[in-house]
Amino acid sequence: MDIHPDRLGKIAILAAISSREEEDIFKEHIAKNTKVKLGFTMVSGSRSDVTRTFVKSIVGCALQTNLIHHHHNEIHAVIHAGLECLKGLSSDVAAESSLKVKVAIATDGRWLVVAAYGESAFHPETNHERVGFGVMHI
Repeated sequence: MDIHPDRLGKIAILAAISSREEEDIFKEHIAKNTKVKLGFTMVSGSRSDVTRTFVKSIVGCALQTNLIHHHHNEIHAVIHAGLECLKGLSSDVAAESSLKVKVAIATDGRWLVVAAYGESAFHPETNHERVGFGVMHI
C-alpha cells in the first residue's frame, strides 16, 4: 500500500505516528519532494504535567528546528495549533493519568500543523493510544 503525503495535515499525522527508525527516512522523503519543514519532540508525564509543558515544548521545538522565527504571528500559530492538538489529546483523561506522546510540527510557510500520537494510562493495564491534531494559519 502506498500512502502519498500530499497534504500538510497528512504529513504531520504520518510524521507523528512514525517510529524513530522511520522518522529519518520520512523526513528525507518530505524534504526531497515538498517544501514542507518538519520538527519532532516528545512530551511525557502526568496529564497535568503535559498540560502545563506542552505548548512551551512545541514552541521551543519549532524555534530550535527553524520551522518558525521569533515573530509574533508565527509563535501565535504554534500556540493555537498546539492548544487545539492538546485539547484532542487530553480530553477525557484522568488528571493523574500518564501520557507519552510524539509530537510532529509541519509547516509550508503559510499553515502550521501540530499532530501528536502516543499512549495514556491511569494504570498499566489501561494503556491505550491517543491522537491530537491542530491547524493554524501563520
